[in-house]
Amino acid sequence: MVGTGWDWFDAENEALSEDGTDHWQACFDSDAGSKVVVDLERHFLQTALGPEVSDKAIWMREGQRALVLQIKRLAAGPNTE
Repeated sequence: MVGTGWDWFDAENEALSEDGTDHWQACFDSDAGSKVVVDLERHFLQTALGPEVSDKAIWMREGQRALVLQIKRLAAGPNTE
């Protein structure tokens, strides 16, 4: 498989525990982890910046949004889309 440059961010098979979960799943599968994800979603996915915000703020928010979505994807595990 050809690397995309983002391969380092994928969950690694070597990091899987005996039950098949990795550190992302172990962290966010708890009650506290679920609350953190809900907080991140509320702050970065479900809010708008406003009409007069700068381009820099828009790009910053897009990076934050992408990070929250990546955390959710990794925490969900490899078999969900």
